[in-house]
Amino acid sequence: MNPKGRLIIMRGTDMGIFHDAKNEVTSPDFPSEIFSFLPEEKDSRLEILTTSNSGGCANERLIKMLQAEGYSNFGIINVQHTEDFHNYYTKISEAKVVFLAGGEPEIWKMMKRSAIMELLLKRYHDEEDFTIVGIDAGAMCISRVILSEGGTGTGLGFIHNCIIDTKFQHGERCKGLVKAIIANKECLGIGLNRGMALIIDKGYKVSCLGKGTVMVVNARNIKNRRLKAGASVYAKNLQGHILTGGATLNLFSGNRIRMIYFIII
Repeated sequence: MNPKGRLIIMRGTDMGIFHDAKNEVTSPDFPSEIFSFLPEEKDSRLEILTTSNSGGCANERLIKMLQAEGYSNFGIINVQHTEDFHNYYTKISEAKVVFLAGGEPEIWKMMKRSAIMELLLKRYHDEEDFTIVGIDAGAMCISRVILSEGGTGTGLGFIHNCIIDTKFQHGERCKGLVKAIIANKECLGIGLNRGMALIIDKGYKVSCLGKGTVMVVNARNIKNRRLKAGASVYAKNLQGHILTGGATLNLFSGNRIRMIYFIII
């Protein structure tokens, strides 16, 4: 059964508040459409899961942006050890939105051994009005397979059919994503460039937000491949998409979702 909850994938480097001549406004790189996918009730409980090494500035920017949108009922959960996750079970159970904010992949791997992980998975599968927002490493770890130093590792498993890179850029990052996808053919590679975010509904319906681009790599149809450490990568029938804001993608098929319009006369 497809999960009922929603995932939001975003880049922390796109967040920010700057001052113009009149007031504070959000960064032009931040896809502000994200706020339309957060609860309409501004007093909804929001929890920000972060770590001591996540970088205070990034969390401050996130809080400022939420406050600018009128949200006031939020808390910050700073975790450093596995035991910390257990201490905040009640808070997570009451939140409408949980942010996995930055940090290092290792801290999110620790969460897999906690009761909070079981709670998050249950709520994500059962509750239509529950949202998990992954930022930077928190977003990359949302999937079952994640990028890691020298290859891939195991993530949190909210979704199982893609590998996400929120630090994507052409060059070495692109090579790393392509190699990871060739080695894990069942997954799609998704690289977010500057100014982009993703909304994932029902575990497979992806909507792109923002003014930049998203790179999608599909290796499901490759036949011949060469993938050796230190050698060039070779793959036949490697496919891909470059998506912009408003585009949609099916993670099951790897194809764009075509919208069907009905005209009532």
